[in-house]
This record gives sequence, structure tokens and C-alpha cells, in this order.
Amino acid sequence: MALTYSWSQFIERCVRHINNNYPSQDFTLSDNEALIYINDAMSFGIVGQVWNGAKVLGTLEMPEAYIVQFELPTLTQNTISGKWVTTLPQPPLSLPLGYSINRIYPATQGFGEGQDVIMLKAKRIGRRKNMVLQFGVYGEVNNSILSLWVSNGASLLGQKFYVDMPSTRAVNLSDQMPLPDDAADMIFTKVIARLKDRLQLPQDVIQDNLPQGNKSS
Repeated sequence: MALTYSWSQFIERCVRHINNNYPSQDFTLSDNEALIYINDAMSFGIVGQVWNGAKVLGTLEMPEAYIVQFELPTLTQNTISGKWVTTLPQPPLSLPLGYSINRIYPATQGFGEGQDVIMLKAKRIGRRKNMVLQFGVYGEVNNSILSLWVSNGASLLGQKFYVDMPSTRAVNLSDQMPLPDDAADMIFTKVIARLKDRLQLPQDVIQDNLPQGNKSS
């Protein structure tokens, strides 16, 4: 069976590196603190990887290894707007729709997946209300809040929705990280750099062509 790279293993790798491969009491790092740095590095790395790839290929591409499927919490209806609201596992990354959120869709046991939600950009929602809408479920995102509504006003009560999106958040430390093997070293390097800066660890700086120091006593 292939070995997996879990969140806890990644944290242990960072701690062992800082401790020069010999864990000691001199350096302590809580899992939550480590995850803050890891999440930050992964988010920055994913966005950079997508845009850097676009510069070469001319199109955006999201590595599938980052994408995770989540079951969304039960929908509740907003009594003022009438829209059905749920919460995403995390705010979408700074990428266009289709990349920050791959797809959202309903699914039921025995019937399988339904039609994908038609996602609207926030700045276009008001304008689209005055246009003829394709039949289906529409969605908008505000931070981590997802709002859904049906074009004909039908109810979504009891409907279960799923989302496929790039994830940088840990749900369980024993879970496999949504991280391509070729990107692991990039994320690790960023995390270690942040930790060294926080800990203010002494580092050797080698730089040529420095002026000669004062040798007078």
C-alpha cells in the first residue's frame, strides 16, 4: 500500500528540522500554531502555482491533487432574502470561480448527483436578477457563506449539497494532506522560513565582496 503524507507527519517533519533532527524541550510547537503556518504556505503556494502556470501555458490550471470533496452543512433559509444558506469549509482562495470553487452539486442516495449549481460572481448578482435565467440552482459566495436559490423559487429544504474545492485546512491530523508530492518541499521551505523568523534562530550568512572590517584594537 502506498504511504500517505498526513498533516501530523508534516508537522513532525517541521519540528524535527528545527530541532536538528533530535526532538528536545528547547523548542515547542503546538499543532494549531503549526497549522497556521502550513495553511498560509499552502494557500500562497496554490495561488502562485496556478498563476505562474498560466504565464507559461496561457490558461489557468488547478492541480487536481489540491481538490477535496466536502459535504456541506444542512441548508437553512434566510427569512429576509428567501435564499438557502450554508457554510463552506473555508473561504475560497484568491482565484476565479471554477478554480477557487471547482463545483457545487446536490446528491441523494439512490439518485446520485444532480445538476451543478450555477455560480454567479458577487458583482453580477444584482444585474442577473433582471435577466432571463436558465433553469437551475444558482449560488453566490460571501467569504465562507454560500447562498443558494432556485430560478423558479422552488424550495431546497432537505437537499444535501457537496462542494469540490482546493483545501488548505486540516479536518483531522491523521488525514492525508491534499498536496501533490512535487509541491511538498515548496510548502515545507516556506513553513520553516516563517518558523525561523518567529523563533529568531541564529543563521550563518555567507556573502562575498563585503568590505574588510576594522582590525584596530
